[in-house]
Formats: sequence, structure tokens, C-alpha cells
Amino acid sequence: MFLEVFMGGKTAYIEGLADAGQSLYDAYSTVMTEANLSGVLDAILGANRFDYPQTTARDLINSIVLGSYPNEATIKANFINGILLPQSPKTVSVFELPIGKSRVDMCKINGHSAAYEIKTDLDTFYRLEGQLKDYFDVFETVYVVTSEARWRELPDYVPEACGIYSYRQCEDGTYKFCARRRAIKSSELDSEKQLSVMPKQFLCSLFGKEGRRVSKASLIRSCLEEHDGREINHLFKRYLQQRYGCYWDRFRELQPEIYEIDYQWFYRYGLSPQAIY
Repeated sequence: MFLEVFMGGKTAYIEGLADAGQSLYDAYSTVMTEANLSGVLDAILGANRFDYPQTTARDLINSIVLGSYPNEATIKANFINGILLPQSPKTVSVFELPIGKSRVDMCKINGHSAAYEIKTDLDTFYRLEGQLKDYFDVFETVYVVTSEARWRELPDYVPEACGIYSYRQCEDGTYKFCARRRAIKSSELDSEKQLSVMPKQFLCSLFGKEGRRVSKASLIRSCLEEHDGREINHLFKRYLQQRYGCYWDRFRELQPEIYEIDYQWFYRYGLSPQAIY
């Protein structure tokens, strides 16, 4: 089997590359040196590694993983490139936000809130019910992103209000996304659950109280007594924008210089690519 890898207009064919994508992803670390990454390529590709005089080991690993291993990181990076980054600079996107017993893959806030759960062909749908319950409790709209081959199965697993995106791989190795079903805005948000996402320090600032003298549970009770659901939803969105806006702004600034395989790492740490690459 041969896989076509596109790199700056140059096309290479490496036998068995599809099977190597997962191994390269598992062995890869953002902070590895070029020498270490070159050793990883030699160990996994062996004699099939071509000589790329104008290509770094990191560049090659990124291209192989994105082109041959459609895991969550690959689909998420393409979803960011194709759907989230083109939106208004005022939009704030968040990686891996804990919600209840779940962790949403991506969410965004741009006047309204939306959650995105990615289910690749490497995943099952069996955890979706619990995950979506958590997301519908706090986000105004919820979407599931899955492959072209599986999106028609989703209506059996998700509420009618859940939106659906499908994706397919293009000839150049990137992924194209298609909105298959529009999400219905939730009218029954769980205010207590929204407040529980916010840290105690943020809640204290809202009420002008010192954290040492009050518990988070009592702060939540006070907020529920003093604010209605619409106001709490506004506070929830304001918290996400204030807490994660700087992360997303920094990521947008760095994104042209970083590899897709490293998106989540740079979002989290915000370091200069020159310091790592």
C-alpha cells in the first residue's frame, strides 16, 4: 500500500505509511529535538524513509500523521483550520474543557456558546449519551463531528437538538467538513452546573467576597438566589471569554508557525515556536 504525502508541493510515496501513522503519533512529543525525531523516523520507517533534504523530521512526521492517521488530534486540527479559525477574531475557542463527568473536545463563545464532540472512525458512540447530557446542560448548542461514513448513524445516538458535522479526506490530505444538521438552541440550561464550571475565585469576584470566608457551594447558592437563568448563562459565557480569551488569541497569533500535530500543546503553553522548533 502506498500513501501520497504532500509537502510544500513535493510528493513522495512511502510503502506502508498508513500503518506507520499511529506509531509515529504515539512516539512523537512536541518537545523532542530534531535529532530525536529523526531517530523516530528511522526506527519506524526503516529503509522506507526517503531522503528529504529540504524537509525536517518534524515536518515529515506531521504530514504523515495528518495524512494517514485520522485520530481525534488530526480531525480536531483540521476542524480548527476549516471551521473555527475563519470565524470572527472576537470568537473564543477552548480545548478540552471539563464539564461534569466529561471533557468537551472543543467549544466556542461568540455571543452564544457551542460545544463540539469529535467521534472519529477510531471511536465508538457508546459514551455519547452521557457526554451530550453534560454539554446540553451548559452550552446553548451542541454538535457531534464524525466521518462521512458514519454520520447517518448518529440520529440513533443523539437528541434531535444535537447538530451534526461530517468530514471527509480530500486528495491533498486535508479534511473538508459539512454541516449535516443544524443544532437547536437549548432552552433548559442547568444554571447550577454552569456555575460549578467557574472557579471559586471568579465567583468571589462577582460577589466581592473573600474566598477564605465562604465555600464555593454557598457562593453557588447565593448566585442561584440572586440571578435568573438568563443572567447566569451570560456570566458563564463571560467567564469562558475572560478565562480563555488570551489562550485563543495567543494561539491565533502562533498558528501560522506551528504544526497541526502541536496545536493543543501550544494552545496550553503559549510558547514561541522558535523556542521549541
